Amino acid sequence: MQPASGFVVEDEAMVADDLKKTLVSPGYAVAGTAKTGESAREKIAETKPDLVLMDIYLAGTLDGIGTAG
Repeated sequence: MQPASGFVVEDEAMVADDLKKTLVSPGYAVAGTAKTGESAREKIAETKPDLVLMDIYLAGTLDGIGTAG
């Protein structure tokens, strides 16, 4: 059985790395990461993760709430 996958949307590299490690520790796969809402939308549509960890304040024109909407 394939592990559940998570996707990290975070514009701060150190925080994104920490979140990836937090996902991997209990056995989740990391489907990908994005720094902006615009790139997150594209990548999430491609990878179709089971879980998305989204920062509210992101670089770019879309914030986390707009991206999730």
